[in-house]
Amino acid sequence: MTVISDLEQDWQTWHAARERDLDTDYGWLSIAAFDWLPPTPTRLQGLPGLWWADDERAHVRADGELTRSGEPVHGEVAASVPEAGSLSWLLYGDRLAELVLRGGRYAIRQRDPQAATRIGFAGVPTYALDDGWVVTAYYTPYPQAQRVEVSTARDDLRQHVTAIGTVHVALGGTAYELVATPAGDGRLNLSFHDRTNGEETAPWRTVTTGPVGRDGSVVIDFNRTINLPFAFTAYGTCPAPVAGNRLGLPVTAGEKKLR
Repeated sequence: MTVISDLEQDWQTWHAARERDLDTDYGWLSIAAFDWLPPTPTRLQGLPGLWWADDERAHVRADGELTRSGEPVHGEVAASVPEAGSLSWLLYGDRLAELVLRGGRYAIRQRDPQAATRIGFAGVPTYALDDGWVVTAYYTPYPQAQRVEVSTARDDLRQHVTAIGTVHVALGGTAYELVATPAGDGRLNLSFHDRTNGEETAPWRTVTTGPVGRDGSVVIDFNRTINLPFAFTAYGTCPAPVAGNRLGLPVTAGEKKLR
């Protein structure tokens, strides 16, 4: 009889849920297009109607082919979202026109349950589970959150992230300091580069820590390092790590890039 450790059982449950979340009808695997909205009415490939945006809202003019809340759209409709937000706005059959605002610019991101990236999905490859990649680190919060500009998965876009402190972690005999962003529930997000990037893994990955303890200690399970959406689709807008979030060793844990 094979005995499965609590670490392995928990990881298997987490990994299965992760793959199910990716493979939903309108999950990250379903993204089929991304278009910045111009200032004048323009047609978008894959969608009917004329689309454009001004400084405050996005607009579309349609003749019944698009639906909103189950009702056909006739004439012009408009909508807005906050920066870094998104709105499941309109449907064209099963294809969703999602409105996003990135770097002060409106765009339409199309999600299609029949996208090739979803139809061809066979799971996310990972490194073998290794309890050596479960480490205790220490968190030092900033006196107040900082707005930091970072590059993104798109050459034509820069975004801002909210940095809330630094995490001090020792790996391979070297001490590192990573800038953290909030993950909710007292946890932290750590987005980082490492020496597996490019060949074995995506250009960068991210891991969510456990809750921060009263003494500032925090557990990082690098086995739960994940790919951001840009690793699954050419249309991702994911922010890159804060400058300096670079580990000088190969982190052979967590998700690998898709082949």
